[in-house]
Amino acid sequence: MRAQNKNNQTGFAHYVLLLILVVALGIIGLVAFTKFKEKTGVGVHVDLANPPQFIQADFIDLSKIYSVSKFRSGEGHDFSGNGETCRSMKHYFNPQVDVTIKPTKAADGRTIPPLPDGQHDIDIFSPVDGFITEITSERLPVGEQIYIRPNSAKDYTVRLFHIYKTKDIKKGVNVKAGQKIGVISGYSTTDISVEAGRDQFVSYFQVMPESIFANYKARGALSREDFIISRAYRDAHPIPCNQEKMGDQRFRYPAGYDHAFDEVHLSGYVAPDYTKVQQGQMNRN
Repeated sequence: MRAQNKNNQTGFAHYVLLLILVVALGIIGLVAFTKFKEKTGVGVHVDLANPPQFIQADFIDLSKIYSVSKFRSGEGHDFSGNGETCRSMKHYFNPQVDVTIKPTKAADGRTIPPLPDGQHDIDIFSPVDGFITEITSERLPVGEQIYIRPNSAKDYTVRLFHIYKTKDIKKGVNVKAGQKIGVISGYSTTDISVEAGRDQFVSYFQVMPESIFANYKARGALSREDFIISRAYRDAHPIPCNQEKMGDQRFRYPAGYDHAFDEVHLSGYVAPDYTKVQQGQMNRN
């Protein structure tokens, strides 16, 4: 009888240990998948037509911006997802272009806009309370890319391009909405994308509340739709592009392409005299 009780106790102990092991492996697997999901975006699915309006502060000093490219425009290069191709699913924010400013040379010989000079710079802010998940270099050596995950919308990432970050901005730090995180040159563009998971994009203006969009209305914008080209329109008016992963993803504009349609001009905008343009004036990468 004692031997039988001992065997029963041993079997029960083994069962408990096995259960603990299974639970532990489950927790480890869940944590690992969560990290993998955050890193790669695999398994993240959002309502692209009705995303939450989680932006808490504009990311840029709007008083120094005079035009904004539209979502799905032909500006810059192919930057697409959602099953779409050959369109720019982000927004370029452009200061008033001074075509007489001479750009500088990168180490590889390419021309780039002047560096920030402390006088004509444009301040860049965190648009959300969030966490910096990544900081990466640019293909064109103009600033860096900063990735911010909003605390209130963790399936999304706000990605800022060509930013010269402040010294305290590093991967892994928390930021507050409206906190200055860097600058761009007053003679350079910057761009912003809002991403969810892998290759899912929504317009910055879709996730912006009315309280912030009011500033754009004050500069002449009528509605958010002004900043978004519909998929149906772009599909009906395609722009060929280089889709090779290691290529430049440049657009191949058809004859008579209407570049003016790609931008929203804000109050104060003055059309540049491109007969005086300097090579490399604009960085749209």
